[in-house]
Amino acid sequence: MNTLTETISETEQQISFENIASEKLTPERKLAIDTFNKSGFPSLKDEEWKYLDLSVLKNTPFNHQAPACTKLTLSDIEKYKVAGADAITLVFINGVYCPELSSQQRDNTFSIESVESELAAHWFGKLAKTDEPFIALNTAFHHGGLLIHIKAGQEVKQTIHLLHFNDSRQEAVAAHPRNLVVAEKNSKVQLIATYHSLNNFTSLTNSVTEFFVGENAFVEYDVKQDENEKALQINYVYAQQKRDSVFDISTVTIGGKMVRNNLNIALTETGGTAHLNGLTVGGKNQTVDNHTLVDHASPHCESFQLYKNILDDNAHGIFNGKIFVRQDAQKTNAFQSSKNVLLSDVAVMNAKPQLEIYADDVKCSHGATTGQLDEEALFYFRSRGIGKKDALALLNYAFAGDVIEKINNDALKADLLKLLAQKLNTEIEFEG
Repeated sequence: MNTLTETISETEQQISFENIASEKLTPERKLAIDTFNKSGFPSLKDEEWKYLDLSVLKNTPFNHQAPACTKLTLSDIEKYKVAGADAITLVFINGVYCPELSSQQRDNTFSIESVESELAAHWFGKLAKTDEPFIALNTAFHHGGLLIHIKAGQEVKQTIHLLHFNDSRQEAVAAHPRNLVVAEKNSKVQLIATYHSLNNFTSLTNSVTEFFVGENAFVEYDVKQDENEKALQINYVYAQQKRDSVFDISTVTIGGKMVRNNLNIALTETGGTAHLNGLTVGGKNQTVDNHTLVDHASPHCESFQLYKNILDDNAHGIFNGKIFVRQDAQKTNAFQSSKNVLLSDVAVMNAKPQLEIYADDVKCSHGATTGQLDEEALFYFRSRGIGKKDALALLNYAFAGDVIEKINNDALKADLLKLLAQKLNTEIEFEG
């Protein structure tokens, strides 16, 4: 079996396309893998990756051509449906859409079809370029992703839940989910993506999602990353916003050995608003890296970034956020905040907020704070008979709660609060 490592070795070994149907060996796939073979993986010498050690990913013999849907049943996936009873659930196993496990009843406010359809070709790859090595791999090896197309003037009243599994129970699998979301003019939709792993072996989920947010459209995208200690994830989200549109994304990372989130938001027309929120609760030897870029390309746009990390044990948190304001983007309001709590003496946080501004009539700010919990507040709880473990949990909940509160799905919010309590080792039931 060929491995990803062999692709960048000095041998003549190349990644094989043997499990991809011949009719899908498009020039785009071939070009993408050629691009990857020339660049290889990022290294610690690359500025954008200098805090993230990818050695475990490079040295694992992944099968990145895993078969389609594995043997999961509807009852197997029931406990992972955290978006509410009325949600429309679209199930993906190793990056492949599984209609037999997905909701079949949908209204006419939106449609779904393959990302390899003629319609999807109008948007596919327009934002996510193959000069990024992991995007090149995804472009070469994605299987069975979807275009979710919300029609102009329509509101999708049910939440759309993209339920992702990486099944690495038989071997180490690299899955490459690839989805497109197009929200046409005056439309509204909430989507939730959750990521889970079924592992005996190391897994890699290398996900790319492109959003096209039309004029006066509203899109909320909430991400829950709850994979296990053998799971690696690289997640790219791109969004292009038109006039007076709103794009909100909240990313909550609870599990996974190594997680890298890349968010790229382009405010291409006047009046756009973007909210980027992130919460990481890390412990043991977890590494979670959040990279954001908000490109203010037009005037009268706003963006707000709030990222928080709670790190225990040997956890490593990374935040690299950039606000880019172009010369024509006058009257820009852009704010960025990274706040971090270290619960152990060996946890590490690297924060690098950045502003790059070429317009002169703007309001922009950024900041980062890293420290421990307030000892006076802890003493206050202890003096009222609350044990140290629960006192610490309450303080962390107060710190993290405002990120979870930004999610507009009660079922997901309740699920995340339950997970937060478990991660903080308390039996207190947090309420939103």
